[in-house]
Amino acid sequence: MKIAFASNEGRTLDCHFGQCHSFVVFEFGEKGYRLLESRTVPAPGEETEECDKFQQRVELIADCTVLFVVKIGGDAVKKVLAAGIILLQSEQGSEILPQLEQLRQMLKERPPLWLVKALNRVNDKM
Repeated sequence: MKIAFASNEGRTLDCHFGQCHSFVVFEFGEKGYRLLESRTVPAPGEETEECDKFQQRVELIADCTVLFVVKIGGDAVKKVLAAGIILLQSEQGSEILPQLEQLRQMLKERPPLWLVKALNRVNDKM
């Protein structure tokens, strides 16, 4: 499955969903994880509404199963969840690789139900 991290600099969770300029995307599974790419949010036009700004970000990561953010507002939460993306919040400055390691460890030992469902959902699509 693909996991996105709202990160402007690529190593840590360092921005609010509505203000992030990029998302770092990893492939994650039972065998581990690997960096796929960094996706840049297109610059909004002058006419772009706040809700369109959120939708633009959701569409950019629509193929991801999980999204890690520092903070996210209520309207954006609704759009992310409506897209079927699992939303996880973490502390400002949290490094991305330890977040992935923690998920990998959870998967090995005693995975939470949301993680099992997320992996099953991805496997069912294949």
